[in-house]
Amino acid sequence: MERVSKLKVVRVVRETPNAISIHFKQPFFWKLKYTAGQYLTVLIQVEGEVKRRCFSILSAPNLEEEISITAMSSEDGEVSAHLFDTVKEGDKLKVLHPQGEFTIEPDESAKRHLLLFGGGSGIAPLMSILKTVLFVESKSMVSLFYGNRDEESILFNEELKDLQFDYPERLNLIHILENPGDFKDCYKGRVERTQIPELLRKVPKFPFGHTFCYISGPTGLMIEAAAGLRMAGVPDTHIFMEQYLSQSSVQEAKAAAALIQNREVKLIYQDKEYHVPVQAGRSILDAAIDAGVELPYVCKDGICSSCKAQRVSGEVFMRGETILSDEEIAQGVVLPCICKPLSNHVVLRIPSEL
Repeated sequence: MERVSKLKVVRVVRETPNAISIHFKQPFFWKLKYTAGQYLTVLIQVEGEVKRRCFSILSAPNLEEEISITAMSSEDGEVSAHLFDTVKEGDKLKVLHPQGEFTIEPDESAKRHLLLFGGGSGIAPLMSILKTVLFVESKSMVSLFYGNRDEESILFNEELKDLQFDYPERLNLIHILENPGDFKDCYKGRVERTQIPELLRKVPKFPFGHTFCYISGPTGLMIEAAAGLRMAGVPDTHIFMEQYLSQSSVQEAKAAAALIQNREVKLIYQDKEYHVPVQAGRSILDAAIDAGVELPYVCKDGICSSCKAQRVSGEVFMRGETILSDEEIAQGVVLPCICKPLSNHVVLRIPSEL
């Protein structure tokens, strides 16, 4: 059964022309308990129908008396737009109790480096994590890489400046703006995978075993940041992405990260085994040809099935539409010409005759 509470709005703050933060008073007897990085689900009536939407919690637990979220007018979804247009001080909103696993448990004895990648309103859970770690973990460092359209779009700009002033040795703030204008202290462009290694060189380096990466924002940013971090050598177990996005978006980001790695694939063809190195971004067929393995093929574009193979083990990624039936795909049939390895221990068996 869902646990629902009513929270009273005590402040509405215009953060940018397109964003507001909504601050709620915690119930006196039954305060909502939450962990940095979690989200609230808000339930409101829009045109007579109850709608719900997840909003990351902006405030830091145990550090701030109010619990707060951010709503954008430019985001898709009726709930966010409705709140932006209508919410006011004194309103009472129904919310589900905090949920989510995009979290961090503060540890006073910890000595670690958090790399936070955010874009737009994706900054909200990162702010909660950032404030919590800076306050509780005196030996830890936080580096925030924050992407936006322009300076006017930067959420919590003044608060970030204040935090950087308060923690000059432990907070690194790197802005990435598409249109920087007169804003000089930033990178121009978007968060892209090829840019990540250069960005990481701008902050102090911790051993990867003590470095943890949190990504929150639009799907494209998540994909690029995860792939770039993987390229830089950060292990998958230390990369965390906001999970209330669609599962397909999370899987797409994870796949993009896995593709940025050289792997070895074993091919079984004509009773012989070939161990083929596959460089990041290359198809298995192209890698086999480069290695001198003479496999059958014609089109190299997934439309003739002449290179058809059976996946014996491991995970692969096939791009685009293929000539294969749904039944064949379910049985593990793949086309090496449009196939890339997603994991180690990929083994493909190519029949001698089709």
